[in-house]
Amino acid sequence: MQVVRPWRWIAGVAVASVCLCLTYRAASGQVTELQHQAGQITEGITQVAPADVPAAITAARKLIHDQPDSAQGYLDLAVALRSSADLDGAGDAVNRALALDPTLSGAWLQRGLIAVGKQNLQTATSDFQKAVQYDPKSLPARLEFADMLFRNGSFACAQSDLEEILHLDPQNPYAFDGLGLIALEGGDMQKAADNFRKAVASRPNYPEALENLGDVLLRLHDWAGARQAFTQALEQKPDNAMATYGLAKSLRQSGDAKTADSTFAKARALMQRDVSETRANGETNRGLKLWYAGDLAGAAEAFRSALALDPTYAEAHNNLGGVLWQLHQTDQATQEFMAAVRYRPDFVKAHNNLGEALLSQGKLTDAVQQFKAAIALRPGFVTPHLNLGTALARQGKLTDAEAEFREALILAPDSAMAHFELGLLLASGSKGLTPQARSEIAEGMRLDPRLSASLPQVLAKAMATGANTSAKPSSEH
Repeated sequence: MQVVRPWRWIAGVAVASVCLCLTYRAASGQVTELQHQAGQITEGITQVAPADVPAAITAARKLIHDQPDSAQGYLDLAVALRSSADLDGAGDAVNRALALDPTLSGAWLQRGLIAVGKQNLQTATSDFQKAVQYDPKSLPARLEFADMLFRNGSFACAQSDLEEILHLDPQNPYAFDGLGLIALEGGDMQKAADNFRKAVASRPNYPEALENLGDVLLRLHDWAGARQAFTQALEQKPDNAMATYGLAKSLRQSGDAKTADSTFAKARALMQRDVSETRANGETNRGLKLWYAGDLAGAAEAFRSALALDPTYAEAHNNLGGVLWQLHQTDQATQEFMAAVRYRPDFVKAHNNLGEALLSQGKLTDAVQQFKAAIALRPGFVTPHLNLGTALARQGKLTDAEAEFREALILAPDSAMAHFELGLLLASGSKGLTPQARSEIAEGMRLDPRLSASLPQVLAKAMATGANTSAKPSSEH
């Protein structure tokens, strides 16, 4: 089962103005769209591992091709696309699924997760509620719905939902942790501690529940218990500032002043780091708003301000690189992209951006390396496949380039650029503008008429007259 977002209090987040406390309990033997047996719970697949995304997309598209009215096919496609961070594509697919079957619980769950990814929490709450309504035995849907209720301060409704989860899954650690936080909110320290202990008993390496347990035990003056809980939490997340601070307090109360002092010092350093990161995040968000508004100079200033607070902030380096690229400061943009991947080696978009910058400078070998790195990290990300195909074509590796363009079309059949580039590549061969090359180029221009401006003149004439000619591989558009 997918690990849901940890149960943590998030201050000041309102997700809905009104949320009725409704009960959706499946009767014994109730049949839903997944044909549950009596007492059976639904877990389902809500996320695909990065390495499995291309195969998942291919399988979903094959199912859709074979069964055009398959809501499950579109749901499978939505899961795969969301797993590759394509939220817009996933949203389109899940809406197609719901158009075919409005009662498909998994589709409502996916739509809610997509809404969470876009920070549209009110929509997410409504979607998760429908997911529970159409499949009362879906643990992922109930957990997500309870999380939204808790964030909104609807504690009684959240408690009801969490208790129903325990009715379905008596050892669910996330439900126990959520009930602990609700008890804590109501001032019942002992009940909170009992629920956190149950969460930890069910999942011993659950750092959030361990930290919550430590917090409550401090309030109950159980110094030894708090010390043990915080120590275990830090074994899972060593740089957790609040757990470190809690450990320092429990050490001080236990009489170990020397260790407490050094732990307090570490906690202060971690808190200062967290404050700097928070301020840097704020500057980055300010930069993004300015960038979207077209104020490139202002955006660059904001991203540089973020980097002054945290020089290792990979996202700020990547964003600054993007702004500098638009300002035609290619060399500086390249340096920023390099910094982004240096500080965060798994930053897929930064690898792709660095590859594009290197490709523009004619550094084909280095560009290929970056595109391959992006694909290795996220095989379902279409853009680096397209870019890798272009780089390989310029290296004269036409067979490999064709394979990348075709892979891009498996991942995104409506990609105008993939059709167009594949057509140009095929037209560059010894057979010239074959029917397949002509078809791919025409499809690319149909999907995006602006591409016609990038079509080499010799091919444009051949397309218009029906002649057969050839062109150099991979246009410079």
